[in-house]
Amino acid sequence: MSKEQRKAQEREAMRNLILATAGELVKERGIRQLSIRKIAERMDYSAGSIYHYFEGKDDIVEQLLQQGYAEFMAGLVTGPDPLPDKESAEEQLRRSLDQYIRMTFAEDSPYRNVMLNDSPAVLSHTGVLHQGASQERNAIRMLCSNLRQFKGMRSRSDEEIELTAQVIWSAAFGLSMRLTVEKHLPEVQKEALIARHIDAMVHIARGQEERDEA
Repeated sequence: MSKEQRKAQEREAMRNLILATAGELVKERGIRQLSIRKIAERMDYSAGSIYHYFEGKDDIVEQLLQQGYAEFMAGLVTGPDPLPDKESAEEQLRRSLDQYIRMTFAEDSPYRNVMLNDSPAVLSHTGVLHQGASQERNAIRMLCSNLRQFKGMRSRSDEEIELTAQVIWSAAFGLSMRLTVEKHLPEVQKEALIARHIDAMVHIARGQEERDEA
């Protein structure tokens, strides 16, 4: 290994350490409380040394968001078990909502704190309710693609499908937040709430189809 390659490896290792430390602080205190000084204190480094690797807090936050969102989406796509060769639209919607809810209210989920942050810098990465979100956010894009597979959705406009996806996504996030706050609920109640929520969202997705068949 050349001297330049070794230096590049060492630099990358330090950047990853800084990001990991920042991630721990975000999980503990939220993005608003993150600062270069606190990262440096946790690492027992000088604040000035952090600036050798990142331009500042915003640069670190952006890297965390990109990294964390990519990891979250990877987990949402693959899940804990291999996917069957072919899922129906309903099976896909049920699976993705179940994974999303459980991953969001999990005790160690960094996604939750990020999604609750309302700063413009963070919202530029996480906002999902604006018009055109399905073109910018993989999560909404995936859900729209799923919804288009439902017979009753095939005649809907792209705008209608995007709105439906946004409502379904937001409802799932809302349930996750309440499960986080009311964390001492019995497991049987949590499972019942998740199952009922998913049934309701599938009903929304199949609504036009069911009306046509009536």
